[in-house]
Amino acid sequence: MIRFRPFLVASLALACALPSAASAADPERGRSLYETRCDSCHAQSVHGRAKREASGFESLRGWVRRWSGNLGLKWTDEEVDDVTVYLNGRFYRFACPPSACKTTGGTDSASRFARAGSTDAP
Repeated sequence: MIRFRPFLVASLALACALPSAASAADPERGRSLYETRCDSCHAQSVHGRAKREASGFESLRGWVRRWSGNLGLKWTDEEVDDVTVYLNGRFYRFACPPSACKTTGGTDSASRFARAGSTDAP
């Protein structure tokens, strides 16, 4: 029988339990999910109205999660983050936490997406 060192076993367990620091939400996938499941009911005015319900990034994430549940979409946490980052980059521009918007070179993934991938961003 092979005996594992306790340190090795603990390290492997910890590595499997922690989310990858390199992972960040994918706004391109978020755009696809949103356009496929939400865009038919949501006009741009929903996100651009003066009295918006979302007051920050976490609030926006909560609304995405809520509507995923209301519509029976069963989106994973990653899919909720993807849609949240997409909407944030396209409409809201709230400060995005590093766990969702990996920052590289001073620009987060949502900002890069808003500039490069969306021609109708405000």
